[in-house]
Amino acid sequence: MTSKAAKTKRKAALKRRAQLLAELEQIVGSQCYNGNIQNWGPGGAYEGQGRSFRYPLTLRNANGEEIKSRNPLRAEFSPEELSTGHYKFGANKLHIIRGLDEVLRFLEENKGLKV
Repeated sequence: MTSKAAKTKRKAALKRRAQLLAELEQIVGSQCYNGNIQNWGPGGAYEGQGRSFRYPLTLRNANGEEIKSRNPLRAEFSPEELSTGHYKFGANKLHIIRGLDEVLRFLEENKGLKV
């Protein structure tokens, strides 16, 4: 395989992996729930406590600027931008994309997962 062909193959694999990571993040990010939110419907009808919501993913673009996304699957982020994806919890950050990538690597190396 030529160097150019190998590079193209690696780039395609990286793009597929980034797509899978975005799909997994979508699942995790959609599991947020706040039991303290009061739900009021049309006409002021109380519809119970709690609400599920999509937690925003914060990424950095090539210029270092922060971008918030509630649906990275629909956005055109490069694999490099996606790799910066994290959740902000006050002063703390959860690097969700990096964590999901480590889970995939563990499954590939230890459980025979083929991605």
